Amino acid sequence: MLFLDICYEKLRNLVPAQKQVAINRGEKVLEVTQHMGLSFEPVMNHWVASNPVIAHLANYYYTVFHLPMTAGVLIWIFWKHPRLYRSIRSALVITTAIALVSFYVLPMAPPRLLPSGQFVDVSHLYPTWGSWSSPTVAEHSNQYAAMPSLHVAWALWCGLVVFNVAKTKWVRIAGLIYPLLTFLVVVGTANHFAIDAVAGGLVITISFGVVWALYGHSAFQSALTREELTLTSTPPRVGVRTAASQFVRR
Repeated sequence: MLFLDICYEKLRNLVPAQKQVAINRGEKVLEVTQHMGLSFEPVMNHWVASNPVIAHLANYYYTVFHLPMTAGVLIWIFWKHPRLYRSIRSALVITTAIALVSFYVLPMAPPRLLPSGQFVDVSHLYPTWGSWSSPTVAEHSNQYAAMPSLHVAWALWCGLVVFNVAKTKWVRIAGLIYPLLTFLVVVGTANHFAIDAVAGGLVITISFGVVWALYGHSAFQSALTREELTLTSTPPRVGVRTAASQFVRR
C-alpha cells in the first residue's frame, strides 16, 4: 500500500499544474452548484472554520488518516481473506489509475484555492503537520487535482470492502460511516466540492465493474483454487460396474 501511495504521489506531481485552467474550471463548478442551489458547501466550510477543535481534527483526518485506513483494510484482506485479495486490490489500483488520468485531463482547483473568497482555507487558517496548504507540502504537490476526490474514492473502497466482507454487524456499520465522514471532512475543509465526491463514487463503480469483467465475478466472491477449478471442470468418473448396473436397470 505504501508503494502504491508513493507511485501515486510521484505520478500525480508529473501532471502539469495548469493553474489558471484549474481555477477557471473550479469557478465554473462553483457557479453551477450555486445555480443548482447547493449552498451547503460554503455553509459547512464556514462552520468548520469557526470551530478550531473540529477544524484541527478535520485537517488531521484529511491529511493523515486516509492512507493508514486504506492500507489497514488491504492488509486485513490479504491476511484474513487471501482469496479476495487479488480482485479487491485490483479495484483499488484501477481506481487510482483512473484518478491520475482525470487529474491530467481535468485539472481543477479545490474550493479553498478559488479567488472568489467564498471558502475558507481551513488548513491554512489552522495549520497542522503535513497540511496540504503548508509551504513545504504545497511546493512538492500538485494542488490542482481535485476532480475526482480520491479521498472519497478510497474511503468508498474501504467502506464497501468492510461492509461486504466483515462478519460483525458493528464493523460493517462502521464501514458505511467511514466514507460518509470522509465526505463531510473534504467538503468542510474546502478541499473538494460535493461533485468531486460524486465523481469519486463513479470511479469506484467503474473500477469494480472492470474487476467483474476481468475476473468474471464480483470482487467480493472468493476465487477458486486450481484444485477446485480442476474438480469443477472435470466430469465425475463412472466405474465400469456402476455403468453396467445402470444399463441393466434401464
